[in-house]
Amino acid sequence: MDKTPSSAANNNLWFNKTDTIKPMINKLTKSGKATIFLCLMLVLPVSAIYAQCAFKTIGHRGGSSYYYPENTLLSLEQGFIEGIYAAEVDVRHTVDSILVLMHDSYIDRTTNGNGTVKELSLAYLKTLDAGSWKDPKFKGTPVPTLTEALQLAHKYQRKLYLNMKVFAPKLIARALREANVPSDIIMPDPDDLRKVEEYRRILPNTPLVYFGELPEDAGDASFYTFLKNNGVAAIEIPADYIRFATDDYFTRLRNMAHDYQLELWAYTVNDQPYFQLLKNFGIDALETDRPAEANHFFCDNLPAGFFPEKYITGQWDFNNNLQGTIGSQLVVMGDPDVPDQKIRFGTTQSFNLPLIENSDVNIARIPAFDANHALRFFSNIAPEGIPGKLACDNTYSLVFDLLKPSGENTYTAIFQTSNQNADDADFFLNGPSNTFGIFGEYSGGFADSTWVRLALVFDLYNEKLHQYLDGDYIGAIRLDNSQDGRFCINNNWGVQSSNFFSDEDGETNPLFVSSIQIRNYAMSADEIKDLGKPKANKISKVILSDPDLPCPVFHEELDYTREGNTIHLTANAGNQVNYKWEMNKGNGWEYLSGTAFRVAGPAKLRVDGNTDQLSGYKFRCIATNDCQTVSNEFLFSDIVSSDPDREVAGGLFMMYPNPSDGTININFSQPDQNYTITIYSVLGIELFKRHSVSGRWQHHLTKGTYLVRVSNDKQSEVKKLLITE
Repeated sequence: MDKTPSSAANNNLWFNKTDTIKPMINKLTKSGKATIFLCLMLVLPVSAIYAQCAFKTIGHRGGSSYYYPENTLLSLEQGFIEGIYAAEVDVRHTVDSILVLMHDSYIDRTTNGNGTVKELSLAYLKTLDAGSWKDPKFKGTPVPTLTEALQLAHKYQRKLYLNMKVFAPKLIARALREANVPSDIIMPDPDDLRKVEEYRRILPNTPLVYFGELPEDAGDASFYTFLKNNGVAAIEIPADYIRFATDDYFTRLRNMAHDYQLELWAYTVNDQPYFQLLKNFGIDALETDRPAEANHFFCDNLPAGFFPEKYITGQWDFNNNLQGTIGSQLVVMGDPDVPDQKIRFGTTQSFNLPLIENSDVNIARIPAFDANHALRFFSNIAPEGIPGKLACDNTYSLVFDLLKPSGENTYTAIFQTSNQNADDADFFLNGPSNTFGIFGEYSGGFADSTWVRLALVFDLYNEKLHQYLDGDYIGAIRLDNSQDGRFCINNNWGVQSSNFFSDEDGETNPLFVSSIQIRNYAMSADEIKDLGKPKANKISKVILSDPDLPCPVFHEELDYTREGNTIHLTANAGNQVNYKWEMNKGNGWEYLSGTAFRVAGPAKLRVDGNTDQLSGYKFRCIATNDCQTVSNEFLFSDIVSSDPDREVAGGLFMMYPNPSDGTININFSQPDQNYTITIYSVLGIELFKRHSVSGRWQHHLTKGTYLVRVSNDKQSEVKKLLITE
């Protein structure tokens, strides 16, 4: 959902849900408005899980878009698994009038294709990869139709909250018929009162979420009466309205809505401090990219976890194309057929340029873009922290491996936040000595036709731009009043793009570029130093952790309890950690799916029903933060074998974690009995043996693969063990 205003200084064009949201901003102006514990698990119906909690979680952009590609069935299903009330999906129509899930008007950011949705056929969209931009493991994820999304929602008995980028109630009605699902499974979002009436006429049994102009007087009873009489179930507003309110307008709006049995929803928030503000306010529902965390916080009074995580959200290595090594592809804005505005691909050798680390490296030649051309990039930085008045990211880092030949112009544009090339660039090289900076503050410098690594670290909360050359700190430029201003970068809410190497009046020169990287945080001087100079293997993807951040380590065994036919498993790898669960049925690790599992709280897995069928399945709990990622792998049969009320053939012991970084733990199915432990190499050579071991036992091993044998006077059991470090 889009909620991104912009200052005149920034020139980041604001594309809202529709143009009719603008009266809401008028109301904003009038009133003066502003440790993750993620477990990916299967769930029972939401009513069975969160019946004790009236709060409703709305999965932003298709269910669970923080870790999964937005507006895909994959993200939708994960959101349903995590217990959302509804998935907010963005809907557009193709040239052949088929409704599909796509946020942007163009497909460039979230697929490997190009073009505008309304000018493309469904057949073409179905050939595209809509997952790799998020992570290579999602390669091949297709663009879904609304009909397909409806069928999946019906399977899980969830709702779809439709962020309609086009007003098409008849096409919605057709999709409902094709999916053969009830009409109340959807909740469209009319943004004016006329559309409320039209939806009511065409979809009389469909609840609506009003997203339009608010009344001048929050106590205007006729407004709420009209909404209630025309099928509206909720009113949604930007969370910033509540954050920056200077009077009681929105408190009165909430109270009046409740008096008329209408809910008040807000969007889009992902972090705990903002969760707390909205919880204190008494919001009824919230759009979020992190639904499991929101449910834990609002319904279970549990922490919302470690957030934000440090990410490289984009990297481009110019291997004969503009595809992202990480993140979305780059796109040339403007007429692609203008000869002197085309990007050319080759190698350092083919362009007769200096090698990089004595290696011939793939590079691209960027032309001197004119006012009608630019190289568009997408930051893909999710909403982080309590935002300012703009949906804009105020901390980020850009790293460039580039070479500038001698040029005709004084200035060479490097970076521009104005997504439509409507303003000056926000960082330049200056003159033949290639000093760099902005606002007349230029420092550093390097020779023409030399490969350099230029790093820009924006910390706008402290109004600073830190500059580095080849890993060395050059200095800082003070950017007064820059928070949410000209230099903040378009994030993943509204306007998605910014530009490289362009300026609104063509103040630039040709460049050669080997690699570009963007990170969603302000890198430290140590991290930049570690990156060093340009490398033949491009910019390193290593992220250094905060030295004060405790690394996740599985200190204890999985806690196991049974209640009738329900098993509870709890992991413990620390507090400042995010958790998720995966399963392996023999075909590799995958997220959990089905109805046997459900969210039970941070780091907890709940298994319901007959567990015998899971005896051959592997499970793992993954614990991660910016320090490291570790996993605690186990066979389900090993877990239940430790249950004193259950006999499992051959289940003598449980060994964890496996793989391990050196230390293993062994729990015995009968802790009061004595066992013999023998450890062998994979060649069968006995390396260790101990008799009369009981209860719980711990041992340290060096890197390698082992066989662990546990025996008593009746039977023995052997398991394979991998030590990774």
